[in-house]
Amino acid sequence: MRIGVLGAGAIGGYLGVRLSAGGAAVSLVGRRSLVELRSRLCAVALDGGRQRPGDDLVVTEDPAALRDAEVVLVTVKSTATAEAAALIDAQARAEAVVVSFQNGLGNARILRDTLGASRVVAGMVAFNVVREDEGARLRQATRGPLVAGTGEGAVDAVMRSLGEAFTAGGLALELRRDIEGVLAGKLLLNLNNGICAATGLPIASSLRSRDARWCLSRCMLEGLAAVHAAGQRPVSVLGLPPWLIARALLLPDAILLRVAKRLVSADPQARSSTLQDLDAGKPTEIDALNGAIVALGREHGVRCPANETVVEVVRGLEAASPPLPFVTPARLRERIMVRTGA
Repeated sequence: MRIGVLGAGAIGGYLGVRLSAGGAAVSLVGRRSLVELRSRLCAVALDGGRQRPGDDLVVTEDPAALRDAEVVLVTVKSTATAEAAALIDAQARAEAVVVSFQNGLGNARILRDTLGASRVVAGMVAFNVVREDEGARLRQATRGPLVAGTGEGAVDAVMRSLGEAFTAGGLALELRRDIEGVLAGKLLLNLNNGICAATGLPIASSLRSRDARWCLSRCMLEGLAAVHAAGQRPVSVLGLPPWLIARALLLPDAILLRVAKRLVSADPQARSSTLQDLDAGKPTEIDALNGAIVALGREHGVRCPANETVVEVVRGLEAASPPLPFVTPARLRERIMVRTGA
């Protein structure tokens, strides 16, 4: 199968290497730094298994490499989705299926506005990938499924073939018709992305901080109210309903770490993508994460002060000079409590 990956950073590079290792003809379109690492690229699974790409893997800055792809995986930041749609429209075949593996709820819609509704499929990567060895080693650092929608007719057939290509690379792709609900469920969990960015904590440390968990619980409960008001029904990503996860986060450390080990398990080095952007001095995707809940709440008359607070803190950090003035989890909780009257 001929597969293009547009935006081959940590997630895109990891997916592309796994697909190439399974025998797919893959073209990674990314930054110059990735091109220079071509001979050293490898993917490391959660169990430590290592895979190297096939000899025919193409790594380039040139989006013209997408022209022969049957499928284009979009893994750019949400802020670059419209630009990605224009590139695909200009470079890829008109019949190529486009799969959005991005954060947030609205990226597939943005792609459809340019490329048409029938060939764009929404997807979700529920795990985190860290780059090591100068970026050449792409290591999965947290648990979670890889999920995408189905499509109709020829698109459905292509998505099934894509699933087989992922399976050949040792990575399962779950195809679901309720993908919009899955995306909503993932967004609720991904609200921790902003909390990690606000506090500067790695994912594991944030989940072991009772104050940070309290903040996440408040953000998730607001998110649930907003998505329900919008008529959406979030689907569980980690096997537990989002409302139950939000409540479980308030349990004492000893109980939570014993009864919900899967919920709080993460590699100690794993950092949220938003925190990685702050570390690199880049604009973040906060508007597609906690900001998406704020926007949805405003549209449907639901107040989301906890998420508003997280967005404000992260935006302040985007404008700050190093060393970044992260807030402590306790201080973030205090600011949310003042704003909510909790």
